[in-house]
Amino acid sequence: MNPIYKCPVCANPLNKTENVFSCVLKHSFDISKEGYVNLLLANQKRTKEPGDNKEMIKNREYFLEQGYYDKLSDKLNEIISGCIDKSRTLNKNTADILDLGCGEGFYSAKLQTKLKDRINLYGIDISKAAIQKAAKKNPDIQFCIGSNFKLPYLNESLDLIFSIFAPFDVQELLRVLKPGGKIIVVRPGANHLKELASLLYEKFELQGNTSNLAENLKMEPQQTFEVKYEIHLKNTRDIESLIGMTPYFWSLNEEKKLLLAQQKEFITTLDFRLLLFQK
Repeated sequence: MNPIYKCPVCANPLNKTENVFSCVLKHSFDISKEGYVNLLLANQKRTKEPGDNKEMIKNREYFLEQGYYDKLSDKLNEIISGCIDKSRTLNKNTADILDLGCGEGFYSAKLQTKLKDRINLYGIDISKAAIQKAAKKNPDIQFCIGSNFKLPYLNESLDLIFSIFAPFDVQELLRVLKPGGKIIVVRPGANHLKELASLLYEKFELQGNTSNLAENLKMEPQQTFEVKYEIHLKNTRDIESLIGMTPYFWSLNEEKKLLLAQQKEFITTLDFRLLLFQK
């Protein structure tokens, strides 16, 4: 892979030497035994351990491994593959792609398996626990701990960025994206988890990052895709794991937890919108 990291201290390029990334001013960052690098400065943290905690990561890892979100992953990989085939800016041997807010690396791993000889794949998340797990399971992907709002990547270094429910700074995305590069943003559709939310609350309110991206990016998406289908959760553990990886997790009281524990199976809607932008 070409060096695309920038030093979070001085903004100079970082070069890899054995197990260290360092810049010309001798700021250095060790590569962990799992293979990731920590580029999150102390002043970029709001808490001691920012990002998803181990319990949320465990729930998400288990749930995603059951295959419930595979249709979303498949559609995302199809769109990215099409971008690589069609884009004039991606005409070199390999495309540099970033999974923004990658978590434990589920979507990165699926993409790497599909397009491994055509991409250099990077993942970033502010959660140390998530990145440790992602790097350990996917040694061919370059993961780092970092902030989506102060990306540790050089200007115009990436061909494509995708973000699944993760927050970000629009100007940072545009800064690190090459001219003509692509942005794929996944957001919840209007009926996402509607039945599950209705079980927990008197009035359904869509949770998750639903910001108006066309307005924030100051451009309309080239294409918009929809992935919508029902899933049948066949046991209590699957139901609890789904709740545990969503924003609903934070508002559960003991009464709602008991209500969930009584559910032996459940059918709910998955509704995703995928927006494709070009710089």
